[in-house]
Amino acid sequence: MLYLAAVLYAVVFWMVTFKRPGVGLALIFALAPFQNDLSGGGPVKFSIAEINLLLTIPVLLLRARRMVIGPVALAVVLYFGVCAATAALHWRATTLVCFVQMALYLLVAVALFASLPRDAADYQLALHGLVAVGLFLSAVMVITRSNFVLGLHKNGVGASLSCALIVALELWFAAEPGRRRRWLAAALGVLGAGLLISLSRGAWLGALCGVATLLALRRQFGLFLRAGIVLIPVIAVAWNFLPKESRETATGFDQSRRNIKARYESVEIARRYFDENPLLGAGVGLRKEYDATNLVWLTLAETGVLGVCGLLLIHVVFLRMVWRAQKIVAREDELFTLLALGAALVVSRLAHGLVDHYWSRGAIMIAWAAAGMATFAYWEVKRRLAEGEDEDEEDAEEPALEAS
Repeated sequence: MLYLAAVLYAVVFWMVTFKRPGVGLALIFALAPFQNDLSGGGPVKFSIAEINLLLTIPVLLLRARRMVIGPVALAVVLYFGVCAATAALHWRATTLVCFVQMALYLLVAVALFASLPRDAADYQLALHGLVAVGLFLSAVMVITRSNFVLGLHKNGVGASLSCALIVALELWFAAEPGRRRRWLAAALGVLGAGLLISLSRGAWLGALCGVATLLALRRQFGLFLRAGIVLIPVIAVAWNFLPKESRETATGFDQSRRNIKARYESVEIARRYFDENPLLGAGVGLRKEYDATNLVWLTLAETGVLGVCGLLLIHVVFLRMVWRAQKIVAREDELFTLLALGAALVVSRLAHGLVDHYWSRGAIMIAWAAAGMATFAYWEVKRRLAEGEDEDEEDAEEPALEAS
């Protein structure tokens, strides 16, 4: 019966997504916060968003006008080359699983979100859907006064809420003054309260870096200060709403605390593996063998200095792509929102990964799917520029023909 339901779900998903690709994208992006494992105990764990991602691949192959990853493709290939080299020297039981995991986000998610949509409107359901899911999780947390919701860990929920907050803020920036902007302002307050109650300091850091990225790209600090008039009182009320022990947990950094001590131990373990082979590390898959809560040290331990350089190159190339494209696009353009969200969510996930798990379900899907959105916007900007050059050439040819 379960297999029959799965087949029926897949068929309906394909029928709907083939006709309305925006629905398929929304079912990946907006459902990413639900990180629950639905694989049935297999070696590779899949959440509902990852299952939907895999189901969308046939639609992508049949429907997409082009298959692109963008300028970041070469950097990703180089990083995978380093990973393959170290895997050849140090193959682990979980190496293949980790390769599948990395390919799913850095290649499949980016290519799908960059290639499948026909225009920017195809992303709207996904963006608003994520905000709605974030509001639902925040409301449950506020009502139950618990940061463990629906079997999800608080750090996972916090990471998802930080992404939803960033998306809601960018949608608020892009909205015209009126009812929609007021609703988004209220959503920001609820999401901020939920993020605070999650007590995930890594998510707080990620949200702060993501918001800072949006502000740097939009250059609208005054507008954000006005939004703070809504956010700050709500966050203050939510903070006082927390039990005393929760407030102490959120503000304590003493190494005697179990979670803080575990992070120091994580760095020390990674340091020992890195010292054994600084150039190529101890092999991809090490992340599954200890509590890897620091992306930089994890990457040094797994793939050495070359791996860190490769991973850094991916982010540098991607952010450079966004920076070049956003300078050409008007702030009111839908493409600017896609570029800004791509940069903000990737930066947010990177910052969160410095103090917590990076290669985990949920927020990482949101971040690299947003990178695909930004890549779509980049190619649209290039297409507009090419069309503009063609029109200029035609305009120049007409006077020449009249003179002849």
